[in-house]
Amino acid sequence: MKRFLFLFVGLILILTACSQSEAVDSTKIHTYTAYELPLEEKVVLGEGEHEIVFLFDYSCPWCKKWMEEVLPEIEERWLDAGEATFKGQPLVLLNEQSQLLANVDYNVERLIPDRYYEVQRAIGHDSGSDGFGTETHVQKIASEFNLNVDELLENHVDIGIQNSRLFTRDFGVKYVPTVYVDGIQLVDAFSLEEMEHVMNGTIEAGDEVEVPED
Repeated sequence: MKRFLFLFVGLILILTACSQSEAVDSTKIHTYTAYELPLEEKVVLGEGEHEIVFLFDYSCPWCKKWMEEVLPEIEERWLDAGEATFKGQPLVLLNEQSQLLANVDYNVERLIPDRYYEVQRAIGHDSGSDGFGTETHVQKIASEFNLNVDELLENHVDIGIQNSRLFTRDFGVKYVPTVYVDGIQLVDAFSLEEMEHVMNGTIEAGDEVEVPED
């Protein structure tokens, strides 16, 4: 699985790039951990017993791939069937564009919660396009969804960076995309099988598995 490492120095964001980790021969033991995620007030997509949470960065190409390929499968298998809910939480790990769009994401959730995930997906699918993460891009989003661009750009004291510090410090986030099912952090964010195993109880908090050494 491709993983994206990040660094923070002091109180400012370091602009860095996603990097692909290479598989090596050695392995390590991963212990599945369950977290009480601070997302009680987050807008929810779907209704169901289980909860799938997606931590991402808008500038991360593998997060875009996850939105394009994995999220539709989740919808078809579990959301449409009324078995699970979904929450997508952007972080700021990579660059200034990530910071701007995390702030926009926060404003969209406040302003039009019923269309929040439609907008989130539209922004995510734009990732890597010309002008992505600029004010011009935000103007395009505002026009597409009939929103006031000034409201979308309203600053909320670096909410994305604050969330990033919280999740990297307290909730085991080391790379994006990161996925939790029922609070349990997955080894492979792209594995529908691993999601299924958590939901049916085959994987529980405290279970151990060998994974490739990073």
